[in-house]
Amino acid sequence: MSKIFKRESLQSKGRKLKVDKNRKRNIIVNFRMSPEEKSLLEEKIALSGLNKQDYMIQMSLNHSVEVFGNIRVFDELKTKLNMLEDYFKNVNLDCDIDENKLELLAYILEMFETVNRNKNDSTYGNR
Repeated sequence: MSKIFKRESLQSKGRKLKVDKNRKRNIIVNFRMSPEEKSLLEEKIALSGLNKQDYMIQMSLNHSVEVFGNIRVFDELKTKLNMLEDYFKNVNLDCDIDENKLELLAYILEMFETVNRNKNDSTYGNR
């Protein structure tokens, strides 16, 4: 039996995705949510006037998140602080300091300020 001729475009198993490593944003981030959460998120995005990507990036990077201390949080803080300590010991102050490292340090300091503020707050022990 002879082979059936198929066009070259039909021989591929699926659509080939274009991978453009030169794009400014070439990383994909996914997460799961309930239908109610998705609906609320879409309403907030519509009210913001931003597209979904810009809204998610701004909310992820600029919005405050309440963190409750547990062993995972403290282990991660210890790891990040050790990494930052090594970085700042070895950095040459004459050259540019990595902005991401500064943002990480500011975030950690903000976490400690919040913990300290909550510790001094009378409602802290009533959680």
